[in-house]
Amino acid sequence: MKLKKNMARLLSLVLVMGTLAGCSNTSSSDSDNKTKSAVEQRKENNELVVAVGAEPEAGFDAITGGHGSITKVFFSTLMKRDKELGWENDLATNYKVSDDKLTWTVTIRDDVKFTDGEKLTAEDVAFTYETTKKSSTEVDLTMIKEVKAIDDTTVQFTLTRPMSTFVEKLGVCGIVPKHAYDDNFKDNPIGSGPYKFVQWDKGQQVIAQVNEDYYGEKANIQKLTMVFLDTDAAYAAVKSGDVDMASINGDLAKEEVKGTKILDIPSIETYGVEFPMVKNTGEKTDSGYEIGNDVTSDEAIRKALNTAVDRQSMVDGVLNGYGTVSTTGLEKMPWLNKDTVLDESEYNNMDEAKKILSDGGWKDSDNDGILEKDNTKASFKLLYTSGNYRQELGLEFQKMAKELGIEITLEERTWDTILEDIHKEAVLFGFGSGDPSELYNLYYSKAANTAVEWDNAGFYSNKKVDENIDKALNCESEDDALKYWQKVQLDGDSGASAKGDAPYCWLVNANHVYIVSENFDIGSPVVQPHGGRIFDNVTQWSWK
Repeated sequence: MKLKKNMARLLSLVLVMGTLAGCSNTSSSDSDNKTKSAVEQRKENNELVVAVGAEPEAGFDAITGGHGSITKVFFSTLMKRDKELGWENDLATNYKVSDDKLTWTVTIRDDVKFTDGEKLTAEDVAFTYETTKKSSTEVDLTMIKEVKAIDDTTVQFTLTRPMSTFVEKLGVCGIVPKHAYDDNFKDNPIGSGPYKFVQWDKGQQVIAQVNEDYYGEKANIQKLTMVFLDTDAAYAAVKSGDVDMASINGDLAKEEVKGTKILDIPSIETYGVEFPMVKNTGEKTDSGYEIGNDVTSDEAIRKALNTAVDRQSMVDGVLNGYGTVSTTGLEKMPWLNKDTVLDESEYNNMDEAKKILSDGGWKDSDNDGILEKDNTKASFKLLYTSGNYRQELGLEFQKMAKELGIEITLEERTWDTILEDIHKEAVLFGFGSGDPSELYNLYYSKAANTAVEWDNAGFYSNKKVDENIDKALNCESEDDALKYWQKVQLDGDSGASAKGDAPYCWLVNANHVYIVSENFDIGSPVVQPHGGRIFDNVTQWSWK
């Protein structure tokens, strides 16, 4: 694993030296004079180079290429997040919900043009949502029965059921032009966002130019180059002056780098381990994937791990202090049920965790260091992807489980290969959308076995939890629904928290840390969700 990571880093550094030279007139030397020359030249030209991590596999199609931060560079959405993760208008000017809560009518601006000069209308909005619903994307729009343009500035959504959180769906889909959408769109996207697409050098970078026809606040940075580099290579590129901004891990933030500063941005990004909640009976999903795990389906295993894990040591050691303990996945959310938070006596408590296992019938009868029950060893896999902190968190989780007598085998995979076993093995997930509907995706029984495989991947089912989710969705507004989302976590002695059924073992909340050129101002970014939304306030970015 180490060899693989080192090879990846080497290749990334070669990329820095070989391809980023075109972003500045300097080499990747550490010479202070050359670094100053590279950065100063971009400052004078009002240009910026940002490292953005992995290249979007599906290109820059807002429908199939993801709905993350880069979408906001090229595309507009109906609604957008404000600094506190609330909602404000983007393309939309207003929306109304019918008395039966099944029809959402959205009015949009009449002064918006795509970057090809064509006017954006409600027909484009309807087309975007229809196409997204039919596509295999990360956005679940199955609750939409019908979407249609009433006139040029009015679009109507008819839902299959009431959904108080539907406003969240109005903020995730970048609107594409119906007249120009084809198989090549991902390579040459046309949007209505603050920047227009210029070129994509595959494997290297994508270049954007300010959209002079943008209806909103005009961007200060005239040319934006986004390069595809892993964390280590991006860090090296900032140090050399080839890149102006990059996301880094907490350990890299400890080093003082001349000409740069560290930005520590609040985040709701939370990492946790999801457990398969049913036994393996041979049952398979509609997609043919196996379901269930005989170890993690045992409540004593899940409760013991939640009780034993020293989360503060993960914050200090893995995150290097750039984060906080999480025992709920919801610490920073207004819908948090505070009664579900584990205090310091309720986690990092090995003695209590061992008692839970013993009371649950788990014993080490053969003295091999691994507990067993009913001829089943307390042994399972934990799957994770490469990326910030995941391997390190997995190793710490594995170490703490071993002390309990639980054997965990770590496997690094891609999401494509995780899907094969996502319902029968534990998975280290990252979450944090800032929407209560995430509780629906995580814990609603009917969210399992759908087109979105990671929604309720553990096949968790609790009748009372489902009832409270239904009540939350049926509310008039998100505010009215808060009490029911809180009951989802714990209602009496039942719920989806660690004090209930413990379908997850939540670990940490990780801040988003960036290294940037010292004269670059990022403005007032939104609180960062899982995956980051650093480009959401890109129009505020400027050189000082």
